[in-house]
Amino acid sequence: MRENVLRDLASRATADPDFLRQARKDLEGTLVRQGYHLTDKEMRLVESLRQQTAKMSDEELARTLASGLGGRIGSPPARPSAPSWHSTGPARPARPGG
Repeated sequence: MRENVLRDLASRATADPDFLRQARKDLEGTLVRQGYHLTDKEMRLVESLRQQTAKMSDEELARTLASGLGGRIGSPPARPSAPSWHSTGPARPARPGG
């Protein structure tokens, strides 16, 4: 998932009340019109969030998104560490005579 795209989308929804209102009415159409091209997985995540927050007012949702972004802006996405041969897989056989 592209965290930067989702972060941008949440930031836009927080700062632009018209965008948020339109997205809540017609999510997919609004995203397409605004140039967002989400993967199927990203779209499912955004749609799930929309369903979970359907009873919130636009203002409540904007505050919720803003508070969620507060801890993430400026933080790079987590990256998996490089694989290491230490402590992974079966043990190496002992040397002959050792």
